[in-house]
Amino acid sequence: MNALEKKLTNKIKQDPKTNILATSSWCFPIQTVEFNYKPVKRLTMDILMKMILLSCKQAEIADSKELSDLLLVEKLFIQDLLQNLQNKGLVEKTSYYQLTTKGEKQLENGIYEEEQEEETQHLFYSATHQSFLAGDLEASDDFENLPETFAYASEESVNIAEEIIFKALQENQSTMEKEDLDQDLVQTFITSIESQKTIQINDIPCIQFIIYNEEKDLLYVRVWNTFIGHWDEALEKILMENELVKWREEYLEGKE
Repeated sequence: MNALEKKLTNKIKQDPKTNILATSSWCFPIQTVEFNYKPVKRLTMDILMKMILLSCKQAEIADSKELSDLLLVEKLFIQDLLQNLQNKGLVEKTSYYQLTTKGEKQLENGIYEEEQEEETQHLFYSATHQSFLAGDLEASDDFENLPETFAYASEESVNIAEEIIFKALQENQSTMEKEDLDQDLVQTFITSIESQKTIQINDIPCIQFIIYNEEKDLLYVRVWNTFIGHWDEALEKILMENELVKWREEYLEGKE
């Protein structure tokens, strides 16, 4: 920690117009959240599948033989396709085969969605930032004794829009897929989450520098987040909104 603080101090002092008024360290909690979900593969619907769905939508098809005769395709092949479409929830059978709402939507879009086996991902969530962060937990190992907790830290559970969660999972999923793309470049998409739970909470050390530029009469703060490995503007914003007046009174007005 001392080595990192010294390195950052030297970096800040490269600007001769700045003066470090105070340096401190503190931690904020980051949650390892486990998400379980079933991704779907999206494939362009082939001609035969479209013809089967259109036939079921527009005609009264009572059995696979009628459809086989209509499309001039082997009956056993049609049986297998119809069964698959029923299993996937695109077609249902009463007196006649007919499209489900899901089948109508996929036919309209021309995209066939195939649900995959359940998968698990771990994402790092900071309630203090109200966002997911990408970083390295092992960076905290350099700190023998963790400092006190950030005054404005939060440990609330994940409380962000579902679309943002999907996006974060999708980005991580896409990164994994790049390592093993199949020949058709078929991607999987995350559209729903089966479950989520926080399985671990870690304290992330940060180093805070209160800085003053006398020439501009500018008082501000810089916070180095060891998890993400760079300056953290989100934490700096929280501090500036809550501490700036106090800092000016404590470090500047008393010395005038």
